[in-house]
Amino acid sequence: MRQIILEKIVSTLQPLDFVLALWQGGSAAHGYTDEWSDLDIAVVVEDNCVEETFEIVEKALAEIAQIELKYRVPEPAWHGQSQCFWRLKETPPSLLIDFAVFRRSSRNDFLEIERHGQVPIAFDKANLAVPHLLDKNHHLSQMQTRFNEIKIRFDLLQPLVKKEIYREHLVDAIGNYHNWTLLPLVELLGMIYRPHRYDFELKYFTRDFPPQIVARIAPLFCIANLEDLAAKQQIAEAFFAKSLPLAEANFYFDNTLTRTQ
Repeated sequence: MRQIILEKIVSTLQPLDFVLALWQGGSAAHGYTDEWSDLDIAVVVEDNCVEETFEIVEKALAEIAQIELKYRVPEPAWHGQSQCFWRLKETPPSLLIDFAVFRRSSRNDFLEIERHGQVPIAFDKANLAVPHLLDKNHHLSQMQTRFNEIKIRFDLLQPLVKKEIYREHLVDAIGNYHNWTLLPLVELLGMIYRPHRYDFELKYFTRDFPPQIVARIAPLFCIANLEDLAAKQQIAEAFFAKSLPLAEANFYFDNTLTRTQ
């Protein structure tokens, strides 16, 4: 069904003059497609044809099966593009169709190979879907700025976790622990082990990080009670402090973003 949907969308859009390029992202770009993968598709269209493209694709999908679910992402979306999700009836719940429309004039950062993989391109009529390498100097500068920020914010925000533990507010404490302890820790470790995607939070976590890091971090997400949370917050805090100099040392080596992950 995944292939049927993909072929339907490609065959519908490719003949249209205003649809300029189409490629797949996500698991298809990283070689991890399995039975639970969704279908990530991106197209570039002429600027005034965004809504028409969505309408045409939705009509084509309805010819395959009834549309069971639809979610149009409110604009402006975080990535600056237009996006819609569909799920067809009698398909696996995981087989969401994630369809993004790029205006020809808009900026496109989703073809950087190091961050988004080798995207399979179905067609490219105007040389607009050319994968390219990351601007490493710019990326390193951004990562260093972010490092300086989370270094300060981490110490600043740990009391937000601890005070909810002292108050015996388990839900509040877990929420703050996830946001202000674990996510910054994962981001910091990302600067060490996956600098190209340090800012991806938990996306691709198990695939990107060494098994020993995954094994060390995973139990920190499993909380039994307040006592357990207090103990794991201390472990995470110590791990963050220990990892700071390792991450900072990377900024003094030219090969930070070129080493094998």
